[in-house]
Amino acid sequence: MSATTKLVSSSADSFSASLNADGFTTTVAPFAPVSGAAPPAYDQTKTAASFDHIYELTPAESNDLSLQMQATQMFNAAGSPGIGVDEIGASGEADFSSAHLLLTDTLGATGLTALGLSVEATGIHSDSNSSFVFGPNRGFLAGDASFHSLTISGALVGGKTLTFSGDAKPDTVLYSSPTVTITLDEQRLLLPPAATGGVIGPTIMTDAIDIQFNGAKFFGNTISGHFDIGQSSASYPLIPPSA
Repeated sequence: MSATTKLVSSSADSFSASLNADGFTTTVAPFAPVSGAAPPAYDQTKTAASFDHIYELTPAESNDLSLQMQATQMFNAAGSPGIGVDEIGASGEADFSSAHLLLTDTLGATGLTALGLSVEATGIHSDSNSSFVFGPNRGFLAGDASFHSLTISGALVGGKTLTFSGDAKPDTVLYSSPTVTITLDEQRLLLPPAATGGVIGPTIMTDAIDIQFNGAKFFGNTISGHFDIGQSSASYPLIPPSA
């Protein structure tokens, strides 16, 4: 095995999004991202005390559709101890003290504001882990997400108030309609060739909260795309490493 061959990798970030509202595209790049690959061992971390930004989703329309993202005490980590006696592993982890996503529409000259979606959470945690045992050449992937508290409300969830706390089971669908789906501990398994290149192969990606819009209607606006909160990933080798 080459000394430069990377066998495992991991990553984490606080949130990201890609949204289209009435033909206007808004991209939110991964915030405070960390990543690494081993061997050798690595330990990458980033912290952010707070974040508060308003994204104007329909800047040229009379109805002002906007999305506000607020978060506090964010911590993201990606690491691997490197090659052990007979195995190698990696992990990614994203944590928040609090997060609040607010999608609203200001109705023209009236100045009135309508609530499309509010997602408010505390104690958010997402992690992804990978390991590979040499000899039997067996790989393992796992993910997890949990919340101290979570409250979701607004017109886009049918005017309901949805709550959750504790450890979420993988792919817990908290709300689903033909146009809006909100999933907790959303896990995606990527297998080659969808996984990253080189020898790094099967990958797990875990989102604490995954919000999907599919032509959702809100006060005359049409919204598609996704917003992901608390993202982590980890992978293990595609092929058994050779000496």
